[in-house]
Formats: sequence, C-alpha cells, structure tokens
Amino acid sequence: MRERGLEEKGLIRIERESDSIPYRPGKGLFIGLMLLSALAFLAFLTVAWWIPTVGLDRIHPYLPKVVGVVFVGVLAFVIFGTLAITVTILRGRDLFHSYRMRGILIKLFLPLMVMIGKALRIPREEVQRSFIEINNQLVLANKHRFRPDELLVLMPHCIQYLHCKIKVTFDIANCVMCGKCEIKDLNELAREFNVKIFVSSGGTMARRYVKERRPAAVVAVACERDLTSGIQDAYPLPVIGIVNKRPQGYCISTGVDVDEVREAIRALLGH
Repeated sequence: MRERGLEEKGLIRIERESDSIPYRPGKGLFIGLMLLSALAFLAFLTVAWWIPTVGLDRIHPYLPKVVGVVFVGVLAFVIFGTLAITVTILRGRDLFHSYRMRGILIKLFLPLMVMIGKALRIPREEVQRSFIEINNQLVLANKHRFRPDELLVLMPHCIQYLHCKIKVTFDIANCVMCGKCEIKDLNELAREFNVKIFVSSGGTMARRYVKERRPAAVVAVACERDLTSGIQDAYPLPVIGIVNKRPQGYCISTGVDVDEVREAIRALLGH
C-alpha cells in the first residue's frame, strides 16, 4: 500500500508484467484522432480565411476570391489526404497513392493528434504507438522493395545485456554470442539476410548513421518517443518502427521481438 501511494505521487515506479509487452492500439484510435485533427485544421483554415476577407476587397476586388480559391485548394488536399490514408488503413492497400500523403500524417496530423489526445486524456505513448503502427502500414502498402545493401537496421544500445563487457556499438560482430540478450539473434539475422545492423548509443548517433549510410529504407527499434521523432526526422525516408520491450523500464536491459524484426526485413526485401 505504501509503494502504491508513492507511485501515485510520482516518487517511484512499480514495474508490472504488462510494462514489458508493447501495447498495440487498434486502428479506430488512430482514425478517430486523425479525423478530429483534420476537422480542427479545417476549422482553423476556415476562420483564417473568413477574417481577412472583411478587408481584402479594399486592396483589390478580386483578392478575396483569390484567397478563397487558395484556401479551398488546401482544404481539398487535406480532405483527400485524410480519406486516402483512412482507406489505406482499412483496406491494407495503397489505392490512392496514400504513401505520398505520409507527409501530411507526419508533419500535420501527428502534432494535432498529440494535442487532441492530451485534451481527451489519452496517454501520449498510446497515440505514438498508434502513429507508428499506421506509419508501418503505409510504408509496406507502397509495395516498393529494396536490396539488402539499401537497408539499415538500427538497435538501441540498451538492448545489450547490462553487465556485458563487450562493446557492440558500431559493430555487433564483436558479440561473443553468449545469448544473454538479443544481440546474438540479431547477428544471426544479419547473416541470414546479408543486411547491416547497427547498435546506436542514442538518437543523435542513430541520425548520424542514417545521414552517413544514406540507406533507402530503415528498420528501427526504440521506445515510442524515439521512434516517433526518428520517423519525423527521417521523412521522406521509409522507416518501419518496432517498439522495444521494457521488462525493467526505460533504457535498462530492454529487448525486442526478433521475429518481428525478421518479418520487417523480409517485407522490405520482398522475401
């Protein structure tokens, strides 16, 4: 009882079995938040267009119409993008080149969705997980496949066994294959598909890898926050994000579902 009271006050955190299993929200949450975000943005555009029209005709009689056409074009683009992404999510197929609309999702909807989710008391992590899942679906719906040398797989350094004396950042081949963490399985995965797998010491280093290696596609494992920011920063590069497992909390002896990484690599390679 005392520990629960301290946890409620934010003084400690009690790890539960559910903390180690990445929760996958349903499509309904994402679609609902996206539609609310679209409506909020459309309402903002409407008000932003209406207010200036009161005085624009004093500058030129056709100026209100020109501004109106521009705003209608933006409205139509947002509406079409929202519908295209929604149909792709529901059907699992890229019917309207919705992959090209991924920028709307990343640059416009995600910040609005986080704000609306906060107002509705939906945890930020839940919104981010939903975004990651839908981003992955849009990437795979594009049906574009890559060569092994075009693919980069990024892992967080906290996936390594906490007390390991071997440094595997930069080169996981240094692993002694003891099996105390998933680095052993990832080594075997790298050989199986002939792909490069890097263990990054942090988000800055991961971005540096991407910039230096210039891959055509990325598979990344991290927490929700790092994956979300990484997908945003890497756009338009296609990134499949996989949420890590955290049996001991953040950044300490985390794990990953190796089979999920294998399926992501297989899907991008077209195997």
